[in-house]
Amino acid sequence: MPDPLLTPEQAQALVLEHIQPLGVERVPLFEALGRVLAEGITARHDSPPQDNSGMDGYALRHGDVAGAGATQPALLEVVEDIPAGHVPQQSVGPGQASRIMTGALVPPGADTVVRVEDSRREGSKVAILVPAPPGANIRRRGEDVGAGQEVVGAGMYCGPGEVALLASLQRALVPVYRPPVVAILSTGDELVEVDEPLTPGKIVNSNTYGLAALCLANGVTPRMLPIARDDEAQIRRAVESALSADFVLSSGGVSVGDYDYVKKVLDELGAQVVLWRVAMKPGKPLFFCTLGGKPYFGLPGNPVSSLVSFLQFVRPALRKAAGHPPGAWCLPVVCARLEHPLANPDDRRQYLRARLRLEAGRLLAAAPRGQGSHMLSSMLGTNGLLVLDPGAQLKGGDEVQAQLFGALA
Repeated sequence: MPDPLLTPEQAQALVLEHIQPLGVERVPLFEALGRVLAEGITARHDSPPQDNSGMDGYALRHGDVAGAGATQPALLEVVEDIPAGHVPQQSVGPGQASRIMTGALVPPGADTVVRVEDSRREGSKVAILVPAPPGANIRRRGEDVGAGQEVVGAGMYCGPGEVALLASLQRALVPVYRPPVVAILSTGDELVEVDEPLTPGKIVNSNTYGLAALCLANGVTPRMLPIARDDEAQIRRAVESALSADFVLSSGGVSVGDYDYVKKVLDELGAQVVLWRVAMKPGKPLFFCTLGGKPYFGLPGNPVSSLVSFLQFVRPALRKAAGHPPGAWCLPVVCARLEHPLANPDDRRQYLRARLRLEAGRLLAAAPRGQGSHMLSSMLGTNGLLVLDPGAQLKGGDEVQAQLFGALA
């Protein structure tokens, strides 16, 4: 009796047990974009470093303008102009004001800034037309970040906002986890490259490009290898070359056909087999092992099966290796309303490509008709996978679980 197929959850857990973060490196700040921080980072100084003006206007003492109004303005002597980046040279005393620009240091003696729109210049004096509250329009020292405060924690994704904040804290080098380099190998006598003639019996090697694109979209570096033909010696050389990368992905050659040599070659090279075959559609003939201490994914040859398997198993492994925290390994799961009926008559869980969109605050999902594992057109414009358990019978309007891999329309 054949061994029962693993559930997707069991297979994913087995894969992740064999993955560890790859290590830490310090990189120039901009190169940290899209990476995961390996250490918490504290502020070396207050931000803002001193009290400064949030507006163009006049720095003054609140007590001098508490009763000011349009009909009875407070008239103050202007003692100084303070551009941004310059240190004030005068203190503000009773009945005085300093003209100040946005970002400029607040001069000693001033406790309020009145906007230039709420004033009227009269020669060497300024008429204040509003009773500004005390402390108005002043950015206080350290109100954003205080010296010694941890501003970003280990495991945090470094996006544009994080880069900007770290720049403001003068962090020129940033400790991040090293992202994996992924070798991608497609096998099969039937394959031709995108720039070669498509002769009878041949198909184009789309898997290498699709998998490489998924790697790039997930912040890791792909290394695209030449096609390996259905020849044990050639496949062996290709696999051995691929082991210089951190991960190896091959597509095809892991099923049960007479010319599926990849699994045989891996066995001969001493691969430690972790799993083979998963109860899912598409993507049943997934093979995962470790070879020379490197994770090796033998993905199905059918192009959609290969891409779906990547999203379910390779993506979580790559994200764990790149230092992402556990909650960020797998695709985010949402609930959506079906725009049409769907059924899964199969005895395996199905992952249907789908277009999810927001309409009037509701998340709606529609699956293209062609869902064959060879039909790459089913991926066009899709941003999610609808998860249907065996025997599911859903009507239009029913709620369905979906995994998001793209932006919502």
